[in-house]
Amino acid sequence: MFRQKSRNQADNAAKNLDYQDNIKVFFDIRVADMDTVDKYLRWIDPEKLEHIKQDMFRELVKSKTFRKYKFDRKYYMLAVDGSGLQSYDYEPYPGCPYKQHKSGGKKWTTYVLEAKIVTPNGFSISLATEWIENPTDQAFDKQDSELKAFKRLSAKLDKAFPRLPLMVLLDGLYPKEPIFSICKKHRWRYVITLKDKSLISVQEQISDKLLFKEYGQESCLKVDSTYWLKSDYKYFENIEYKGHRLYVIETLLEKKHKKTKEIEPTRFVHITDMELNGKNVYQISQAGRLRWKIENEGFNNQKTNDYNGEHKFSRTNFNAVKNYYQLLQIADIINQLTYKSVRLVDFMKTTGLTVKALIIEILSYLKGWQFDDYGLIENIFAKNEQWRY
Repeated sequence: MFRQKSRNQADNAAKNLDYQDNIKVFFDIRVADMDTVDKYLRWIDPEKLEHIKQDMFRELVKSKTFRKYKFDRKYYMLAVDGSGLQSYDYEPYPGCPYKQHKSGGKKWTTYVLEAKIVTPNGFSISLATEWIENPTDQAFDKQDSELKAFKRLSAKLDKAFPRLPLMVLLDGLYPKEPIFSICKKHRWRYVITLKDKSLISVQEQISDKLLFKEYGQESCLKVDSTYWLKSDYKYFENIEYKGHRLYVIETLLEKKHKKTKEIEPTRFVHITDMELNGKNVYQISQAGRLRWKIENEGFNNQKTNDYNGEHKFSRTNFNAVKNYYQLLQIADIINQLTYKSVRLVDFMKTTGLTVKALIIEILSYLKGWQFDDYGLIENIFAKNEQWRY
């Protein structure tokens, strides 16, 4: 939560006696030595921490925190994406995926497939994690992959949240028949990036519809503080693919800078199982583009921004690696809920503090201020206040 970049840095903070005393006052726990933490994380089942993360999300659902961000007031938007974390010149643990170089050398990398609830205002909340790892108890012809991991991840999600209405947002790796069937099986809607050379039979049907002008068209004009935004949509209905009825949206976006008048064109194409019409093409296209938040507010934020998610917190024990990652997700959920609250946003605007500066301030108080007003703490904990986002 305090974004200490290494076990050593966390230990250095904990050596401060006021810090230890204040943590004891606030949370009624002792600050553990990080070597002790590492031994514990090598032992505990990562599913225990994942269940904590999922229970946190259930509480957020009960409190209706994300209700106003649901698509069409029905579906939570779930972005799924894979990412490499730590890289090694040696095999750090059995089953670690690797790449074989032409020179004959190997590069091992820890890979994770992550599912996060995303919202337009920047929330990126981890819901489930699946690790990409090779089997260690048998020979294999092909290494584990993101698509194989997605099948395992989908089963895990369905078991944990069997009635959660989801719209799954996926990148250009995923428009394939097995993915369509998995989503249909779990009653998930989906919006998937469609690349030009993917699904040849679908591309042929789109070309035919273009030729005979069998498509819908819509336009949308918007403006923000910097740009005029013009979006032109073409949408294609009733496309058949291996027993699935699909719909495709092509979006041509022009961003015109208000001052320089420079125009920046962009093209997006998405495939979905949701029936399209002139009223919903904008919302579905926007949902498809929202997938990038798992990369930006998700992976990029946790790899940089002082979380240091690529750091090798444990170099030889994969179980510990998994648990450090789960603790990072839990801490990031708490931090997002804190720093995106109206109260904190207004405070930071008034003071001019950034999130990083605010964390430094909090740590400074914990290290340099002996807090012993137990009555005040009890009163704070006894309050049942509503936080708005």
